[in-house]
Amino acid sequence: MWKTTFCLSPRLESLTISSNRTLVSPGGVFELGFFKIASRSRWYLGMWYKKVPDRTYVWVANRDSPLSNSIGTLKISGNNLLLLGDSDKSVWSTNRTRRDVESPVVAELLPNGNFVMRYFNNNDPSGFLWQSFDFPTDTLLPEMKLGWDRKTGLNKSLRSWKSLDDPSSGDFSYKLEIRGFPEFFLWKRYFPAHRSGPWDGRRFSGIPEDLKLNYMVYNFTENREEVAYTFLMTNHSISSSIYSD
Repeated sequence: MWKTTFCLSPRLESLTISSNRTLVSPGGVFELGFFKIASRSRWYLGMWYKKVPDRTYVWVANRDSPLSNSIGTLKISGNNLLLLGDSDKSVWSTNRTRRDVESPVVAELLPNGNFVMRYFNNNDPSGFLWQSFDFPTDTLLPEMKLGWDRKTGLNKSLRSWKSLDDPSSGDFSYKLEIRGFPEFFLWKRYFPAHRSGPWDGRRFSGIPEDLKLNYMVYNFTENREEVAYTFLMTNHSISSSIYSD
């Protein structure tokens, strides 16, 4: 099993991973590794709840570019994280364009399920080089944000699996629209299937108040840097997530 944190230098050192080697977050809530669904020969690098009996996947890196077997290489090149197949062909990358390298780079799975890259000497979230929380698949975890990063133009949204046994991008997406009052839309391809109602300063008007749970705290932020929604857990013994099915 991997250590909680692994450090790969910018000198293209690599770490080979396979189906029986995983990375576990501090506290043991999340596990990152390879998986496949049913009998298909398609393998993915993803994350799931370690302690939940029925495996529940919360993030998939290469959802639209599966590997043909369980052997791959995860490596840092400059300040990018790459996933290579057994023929050393890149199937997924963090795709950062900046080339500055200040110090050794660390890839780390945090207790909240955020898989991040950062400089070894900087663990401030504002200094992360890349984080999986910026690129959700079909699941919103506590502390993960949905919405617009106005500094980068990134719209963090959810997209469903294609089917129960296929994690590739499906037809449904859940996005925050900010033309007019901020409002979430569930889209089926190019057609709206549902809407949350606009944010009225206290809640999304189309979501009944009685759906709120006393162990969850909801937060909506709108300022110059972002327009984003997130939720936090007050009872950390409960595993909770919101997903697009």
